[in-house]
Parts: sequence; structure tokens; C-alpha cells
Amino acid sequence: MERSALSPRKDVRERDIPEVLNVFFPGKCNLACTYCFVRKEEAHVNDIDEQAVLREIDVFFDYPGRKKTLSFNGGEPLLEWDLVKTVHAYAKELAKRKGLFLETVIVTNGTLLRQEHVDYFHENDISVRISIDGDRTTHDRSRPFRANTGVSSFDVVMNNIRSIRPGAVRLSASVVFGPTSVDSLLENILFLRRNGFEVIDFFPEIYATWDKDALKKLKEEAKKIEKLSIRMFTDPDEKPFKTSMLDMIVNGSTAGKQSSCGKLQTDSLGTFYACDKVFSLPYDLRKSYAIGTVDTGVDEEKRIRILEDSRKGFLLDSALGCDSCVLKSYCSCPIGQHIHKRHTTTGDPSFWKSFCRVSKILITMNLNVEKRLRYNDRFVEWYRF
Repeated sequence: MERSALSPRKDVRERDIPEVLNVFFPGKCNLACTYCFVRKEEAHVNDIDEQAVLREIDVFFDYPGRKKTLSFNGGEPLLEWDLVKTVHAYAKELAKRKGLFLETVIVTNGTLLRQEHVDYFHENDISVRISIDGDRTTHDRSRPFRANTGVSSFDVVMNNIRSIRPGAVRLSASVVFGPTSVDSLLENILFLRRNGFEVIDFFPEIYATWDKDALKKLKEEAKKIEKLSIRMFTDPDEKPFKTSMLDMIVNGSTAGKQSSCGKLQTDSLGTFYACDKVFSLPYDLRKSYAIGTVDTGVDEEKRIRILEDSRKGFLLDSALGCDSCVLKSYCSCPIGQHIHKRHTTTGDPSFWKSFCRVSKILITMNLNVEKRLRYNDRFVEWYRF
């Protein structure tokens, strides 16, 4: 039975209409990734309220717009497999009744992936995004098991992938790289392509500070990736892969951009938040960023106020002069970094400068690719559909 939606969504600013609902199961994960921003091992993080999670779908679907994306995030969501299936089934049926287009994504570390999961993903058209950083050396350096520290998580992930029936699921990789691993970024991308990944997203470590040497290496790797990206659509013998940042540039998505917020965040207890990076904060502090519950609905005034205050705070603290930057419309959202930094350190100009320089390198790389390929039939087929 459909649950009642509690908040009218007529007053939402168009640029901040949520297109994505990120459902977090923050407390449960079998890995201890060095760069993970999600705070674990604290009161409340393991609590689950199934009915509350179902009602979160109602609140999200009450926003304007016919296209909705539901994303399951961790911790490790496969540890809550039965709940994931229940929530997805409810969302799928509700979307059908409301005439909505629903895209569902599950972000998993891949260590628990089984054929039964993949069969369900395939039958229900769910995108699966596997967090894998590349080859064994790179991956295991940052993604150890929480308990079995002597076991390679890379080996487990790759064995799981290789045991899956060929063609059962479209493989998507989420790669995290930092100053110490950037010099092997292209090599790791090529490794993933050879192993059947058709979508390869690569993101810089969110709270890393990059020195001049690391930035130089990133520029060198970005230029190589740019050449590869162009070659794989102009050379028929090359096998293409897709990236989300390039897709955002090509198709004009507003989700995740600096000047807009197309995402709504929620936990497994029915509380909504304005930004996913609040899950890096202690629970009591995180509550100050709560913008509503499934019982009260979302307080849009508070949500917009938090977003605007964080944007202004970022511009003030960073002193980067973003308003005059020609790349502003493409820049990734800094709100999460600002929320985290304001509670973990006082003043860190080197962090903001490196955030800006890393963003510019990656944006420029993708703009160069789009400019070169915008009239390429193969590229258009892959990105504009």
C-alpha cells in the first residue's frame, strides 16, 4: 500500500530539485578503506527501520520531475540484501503507478557479490557500481578487510566478478585515486577496461591535499587519459568505456554541481539530510544537518538554507574567486568538503587550493574530449541516448 507523502514540493527551487535519493546504511561494512568518509562504529549507525526506509521513497517521489534515481550506499549495502530488495520492489511499483522513470543503483565493494545478486540486478535493470581502484597493488593498499587483514580484498572481488555468468550485468567501476596513487591512474583504468568494465568513474580522494609534485603527475595522467578517451572513439579497434563526469558535461546534468544540488540523503532510520558528507560527522553533530524525517517531511526552507550557507561559507573560506571562474558551471559540489572541514580543522587554504586545481585538471580534460568528439557518431551513440 502506498504511504502518504507529507510535504508539498511546489516551492523547491528548480536548481535544487532532488533527482537522486541516496539511502545510506552507514554502520555496516566489512572493509576498512583508508579514504572512506562514512563514520562507523558509533551508536545508531547499525539501526534499521524498514518501514521508515519505505516511507523515504514516498517523500522523494513527491518532488517534481518524472525521472528519479534511487541509490543504495554503505557501508556495504549487500549486508542488507533483503531490505534492499524490499525497498526496490516498493519503489519500482510506486514509480509505475505514478508514471515515473526510475533508475536504481547499488554501490558495493564487490566482496559479497554472488550470482543471486547479479541475477536480481539483471532482472530488475539495476545498475551495480563496484568500488575497485585498479590492480591488486593499488586496490589493496587502500581497501583492506576490516577483520581478515591478511586476505586480499582485490582477489575476492575479482574472483566474484569472474564467477558471474558472462553478460549477466554491465560492470561499472568506481575508482578512488590520491596523491600517492595518481601516477598509476591510467594503468589502472586500462586494467579495468581489460577486465570488462564498461563504465569507469575515477574520483580524487575527497579530503586529500595535493602538493605540486602530485598535481604535476595528475596533469600528466589526465593528458594520457584524454588521448585515450579520444582514441577509443576514433579508432574502431579500441574498446570504449563511459565516465559519469563526461556524461554530465554532455547531457547537462545538474546533480552534484557547485551551483545546484540534485540529491537528497537519508539514513536507515527515516531522517533526511542536505548532504551525504554529514555521515562523516559524529551522530550528535550530524543531527544539526537533519532537514526532516518521514514523519514530518522535508523542511525545504532549512534544506535550502543549509545549502546556501555552505556555498557562501565555501566561497568565503576558500577565497578562490569561484564566481569569476569560467569552469564554475562544471565544478563538482564543494558543500560536503566544507561541512567536513569546518568541523575537523580551522583554516586550511592549501586544501581548498588543491581541491580547485584538481577539479580544473579533470574538468579541462573532459571538456577537451567533448569538444573533440561532439560530432563523432560513435561517441554520440554512447553518451546521448
